[in-house]
Amino acid sequence: PSTRIPSFLVFLVDIFVSAAAVVAAFALRLEGDRVSEYVQSLYWMVLISILIKPAIYYLFGLYRRLWAYASVNELTLISTAVSVASAVFSAITLTLYVTHMNGARLLNFPRAVLAIDWLLSLVGIGGVRFSIRLLAEGLTAINNKKNTPKKVKNVLIIGAGSAGALAVREMQKNSRLGLRPVGYLDDDLAKQRRQIHGVSVVGK
Repeated sequence: PSTRIPSFLVFLVDIFVSAAAVVAAFALRLEGDRVSEYVQSLYWMVLISILIKPAIYYLFGLYRRLWAYASVNELTLISTAVSVASAVFSAITLTLYVTHMNGARLLNFPRAVLAIDWLLSLVGIGGVRFSIRLLAEGLTAINNKKNTPKKVKNVLIIGAGSAGALAVREMQKNSRLGLRPVGYLDDDLAKQRRQIHGVSVVGK
């Protein structure tokens, strides 16, 4: 089954996450009390967030990735994009916070909200994308299970390095190959009886 999620749908989810992170940050900082005192500022901060953050995510290429294949590199990219977006968001809101009109601040909010918002955005934006990967792996596993050959060969992998680990991972993900990795062979004594992807190094 296709596991590609339309970029536009991911973009809409990011808008929701950006707004929800601000609201949740206020609720957590104020512990649910006195939120009504900051309602006007909250509305403005939600608006700024949904205008600024998705635009920066776009500049970082978060809508051009196939998240079904997300890895550590994508995690680093997400962290950087969210941090930059939160920094720009914080700079704008703090500027409005220190700016006064008729003796009143243009925005009024507890400053800790910005740190909480960054953390929630990081969890939300990253969580959405790695959920796509988990969904893709789940659908792939179901599809492979339906097409698993009746006869499966047990396989020993020579070498417990990165290439061997990659081979094992492919066999585990693609059961249609009809290959079951049962162990590694490696001369490195430090690797003996260790496991990689759940498969043990069984000897030299």
